[in-house]
Amino acid sequence: MSTTTGSSRGPLTVSTPVAPETPVDGASATQSGAAPARPGQTGVTQRHTFSPSSITLQPRNGTTASATVDPIDTGASGELSLPADPGQVGWWQSGALAGDAFGSVVLAGHIDSKDRGVGFFARLLRVQSGDEVVLADGAYQQRYRVLTTRDVPKASLATNTDTFAQSVPGRLVLLTCTGTWSPATHYPDNLVVTAEPVGTATPRG
Repeated sequence: MSTTTGSSRGPLTVSTPVAPETPVDGASATQSGAAPARPGQTGVTQRHTFSPSSITLQPRNGTTASATVDPIDTGASGELSLPADPGQVGWWQSGALAGDAFGSVVLAGHIDSKDRGVGFFARLLRVQSGDEVVLADGAYQQRYRVLTTRDVPKASLATNTDTFAQSVPGRLVLLTCTGTWSPATHYPDNLVVTAEPVGTATPRG
């Protein structure tokens, strides 16, 4: 391929060599001593993301347990509208998707119910650093490893913590109530469990 440009000295022809489709001597790149290409890594745009429909807690010392996950959002008061059944968990649909490279995937559930007893997320009281959590839908699953657990006053959760932050590296945040229950104030605190992703989302086997 050539390009012609004008000048006071007359036309100047610049030739751009085109690489042959195969080496001149017929040898492959590997045969000629060139290092083979390294395997690529999954890029942000190649990630599988999904709305979780189930959660599985996998403690290192304990029994694995699963629950259904339903989409939830904040109500007019700004509070999360949790599933009425304490055996189910809600996924904050205004936050990150499972498998996202950035943002908090927030799941919340009742610790118990007057009418239905102990909730699924009562198990979070026994979760420890290093335990694993798996989110899944019908096609993919994303594994997370627990990093921290902490109690936060409910009044401070949204204003003085980064629980719902979407500018952080991808992570999972699990929420339930904790503290001493009273008829007037119910539970005063939230238990916040934070977990980091283990790899990227993979197809369910």
